[in-house]
Amino acid sequence: MKKTLSLIVLMTITLSIYAQANAQSSRVKFIKGNIADKTAAVREANDSDAAWVSEHAVDFCLENKELLGNDRELDGLAVAAILSYSPETVKKQTDLQKQKLTDNFISLFANFSKSSTVQIAVISRTVALKDSVPSAPFTALLNSYLKTTDVKTADSGVFKACINALESIGNDESFKLLYDFYNDSAYAAYKKEIEKTIIALIPNAMDEVLALLDDADMKKISSIFALAQKNSQISKKNLCEISEKVLSVSILLLDNSSGTSADNLRVQLIALDILSQNNWTRASASALSYFQTSKKLYEKRNMSEDQFKTVITSLRNIAPLDAVTPLISYLEELNDRTEKGNTISSEIALAVINTLGAIGDKAAFDSLLAVTYLNYEESVLTAAREALSGLRWQ
Repeated sequence: MKKTLSLIVLMTITLSIYAQANAQSSRVKFIKGNIADKTAAVREANDSDAAWVSEHAVDFCLENKELLGNDRELDGLAVAAILSYSPETVKKQTDLQKQKLTDNFISLFANFSKSSTVQIAVISRTVALKDSVPSAPFTALLNSYLKTTDVKTADSGVFKACINALESIGNDESFKLLYDFYNDSAYAAYKKEIEKTIIALIPNAMDEVLALLDDADMKKISSIFALAQKNSQISKKNLCEISEKVLSVSILLLDNSSGTSADNLRVQLIALDILSQNNWTRASASALSYFQTSKKLYEKRNMSEDQFKTVITSLRNIAPLDAVTPLISYLEELNDRTEKGNTISSEIALAVINTLGAIGDKAAFDSLLAVTYLNYEESVLTAAREALSGLRWQ
């Protein structure tokens, strides 16, 4: 038993001495070695010594960059040092150490502007460390780079890396900047990356998105709305806020124009459907406004019967309280036309009756009862009776 215990103690001491010797050798190798040796020391340093070697490697690169200029070995040392920082180790650092790391990375990006390898390493490691180090300074750095760099002469690898990184650490300024790029033919070569990042940033830039919609024409509205729908992670709340804005702004544009197009109607109906599916009653006023607009479009045959039915039936989910009076008024119009012998669409009449029945407000009693005395098709009469039986009286 004593021999076993002695052996364990001996092994522990040996391992400790070996670790200390290895750590010392990494530091010594870094201090005494040439640039290639220093790079090897960064790669070989163990956990206990990695922070010291990495920090001194970065300092060495920054201190000697101006003297050495565009030196491939120095670039290699810088990249090794940058990539040596892991989220696990950085998370344990003090706030002062994290601040120095941030400052060093920003300095490396700026000072090694002729080395795409170093700049891309900074960008990739910045994204990897986003949960360990505050990312706002890096976000500002990337925004500034994209804003001030001439896209015609920019290194494509660095430019793409910046755009892709903002997908993870971008902010509302990033969204606005990239949306401008998205609509600029000068950035066509990066459109795929720009679109992907814009889509990802929408939830973090809702104020910017809604502001863009306020001042947009239908083409721009359609573009922004399509991007929002491509984000599979967007919350229902954000999607409904965007859909409500799309509907309200597009109604104003429609009212101020001489006509409408099939594409514009499609966008409005998609927005309405999203609001209906999510019972977004906050959009009650917009939905009712669109109902009034749709009546005119339907009468002028600019909106199909199926599309108008969709508008009517959506009111039960979006405006269950406020829609009762307008729907009663419209049903009374249909009753009056039927009484005068005019032809009425049974599908539209059914949509109105079924929606009133689903809402169940007793105020619809008189208009629904009137239907049963008129020369409607049997399906309409049956629907009216069923709606009457489902009205709530308390």
